[in-house]
Amino acid sequence: MLRIRWRPQVRRVRWLALGATAFAVVGVPSASAAWPERPITLVVPFAPGGPPDILGRILSISLAQSLGQNVVIDNRAGAAGNIGMGYVARAKPDGYTLMMTSTAIR
Repeated sequence: MLRIRWRPQVRRVRWLALGATAFAVVGVPSASAAWPERPITLVVPFAPGGPPDILGRILSISLAQSLGQNVVIDNRAGAAGNIGMGYVARAKPDGYTLMMTSTAIR
């Protein structure tokens, strides 16, 4: 008569199932807060009162209504927009500092 040793396989399957369950419970990342949870800064790299600034303010109203959070305009004029662009490039990459600029196509 042929004897089949199935007990070690059952134990192995149970340990694998336990490990998979533990990994599924522990490996799930916790839910973070919904974005945005604080005001957003919209950097306009041009002087206040000009066409890009006016367009940025109109855009900030629409963004504030759709996101449900305040949008603050930050004018960083100078060096043909490079000061504002540098500020945004060095900002913390958390999604709360946005930039609106214009491009000239010739």
